[in-house]
Amino acid sequence: MGFKTGQEIVNLHSEYAAKIQELQDCLARLEEYNYARTVIQSQLAKLLDEIRALEITRFQPLEPVTVPNSTLGHELYFS
Repeated sequence: MGFKTGQEIVNLHSEYAAKIQELQDCLARLEEYNYARTVIQSQLAKLLDEIRALEITRFQPLEPVTVPNSTLGHELYFS
């Protein structure tokens, strides 16, 4: 499982939002070109799914981790 810092998440969200806006602008300009429009719509749907997943997981708490014995001989608990 990969972890991202808060700043990485904010930057990724901003990148997704910019790409989504760009694709939506392109769709408006490509009304008469069905194939190009279909390709862009599929990319837009993919990005919208990814940004929703990012927003859902952004504030999920991590499972607590217990380290049985540290090198100091104490049991450590991280949450």
